[in-house]
Amino acid sequence: MGNDTSYWRPQCNSLPQGSVLAPVLFNMYSNDLPVTRGRKFIYTNDICLAIQGQYFSELECSLSSDMARMLHFCRQWRLKPSASKTISSVFHLHNTSATRELSVYLDGQRLRHECHPTYLRVTPDRTLSYKEHLSKTAGKLKNRNDLLIKLAGSTWGASGNTLGLSSISGWYSSRNTKTES
Repeated sequence: MGNDTSYWRPQCNSLPQGSVLAPVLFNMYSNDLPVTRGRKFIYTNDICLAIQGQYFSELECSLSSDMARMLHFCRQWRLKPSASKTISSVFHLHNTSATRELSVYLDGQRLRHECHPTYLRVTPDRTLSYKEHLSKTAGKLKNRNDLLIKLAGSTWGASGNTLGLSSISGWYSSRNTKTES
């Protein structure tokens, strides 16, 4: 706390996935994040830095500077950000720059560029039309609907109640299943 640090202790346990303690500890650690040019969006243990600019070079410079500030903060609190899990993305309407990738760095390592990043299960595209997200969602729903159609058309019978419960459970599981992309 402040300039004081506790002595080292071996940690024998970890927190289980989905533990309610993990977000609380993360909130304590991230309470005093450094000031950055970009706006920070924080959810559970994910931080998104977003910045607007007219030129790619301006964005690259600002984001790399912000990443350096965040890296310094993490080192100060003995946190290890993962450059392999950190990505950069661009949202714009300039068709001539559609394939342009940002050169943003974290601890000397260039961040991977994602054209269709997923953040909080939403997949925006460069024009923010959400076509990619809607296509993925439609694919998931098609698989579930195909199953319901087979149940409804079966000779062994599926009651309306069974179909309703299957539909609701399919919707609920799609909302509560975390997928990596």
